[in-house]
Amino acid sequence: MNYVRKMFCQAILWTDDKPSFVEKVNYVVNLITTLTPIAFLLDGLNLWFKTNHQFSSFVIICLVINLLVGARFHYKMNSFSWVEFFKKNSEMWIVLIVVYGLLEMLRLTAGSNFIGEGFKVLIQVMTLLYPISKVLKNIYILSRKRYPPAFIMEKIYNFEKTGDLSEFFNNDKK
Repeated sequence: MNYVRKMFCQAILWTDDKPSFVEKVNYVVNLITTLTPIAFLLDGLNLWFKTNHQFSSFVIICLVINLLVGARFHYKMNSFSWVEFFKKNSEMWIVLIVVYGLLEMLRLTAGSNFIGEGFKVLIQVMTLLYPISKVLKNIYILSRKRYPPAFIMEKIYNFEKTGDLSEFFNNDKK
């Protein structure tokens, strides 16, 4: 907040006639060099959200559902704590943002080709499965292992171990 106040004061000083012309130019240069990277980052995030609107909406929905189901699960198991609630959920959000961001940079480096698109699908499924698997595991325990069916839970556990999407979405019964 102090940083924003400093930039606001610099903008006011630019319009005042008391600082010298050199000081005013210095303030403008400082404003430009400080705000340009922020504007560039915000523009990039805006573009990413436009092209990944469905995925980002799904992630947010999954995280909210995880909050609710996790709170219910721990309340029912008599292990609910507000400190742990905020700590664990903040940790999940940070992990998702950092890991997805790093993997997305790697994918963008691979380019827009077959491998890059396949990797995009993998990291999006993997990112969604992190909160979804926690929700499904909690629901599975709360429902006394009746729902979701055991074969789906087995596929989730196997995907967490292997990362094999074809096995995860394979419907062949053996």
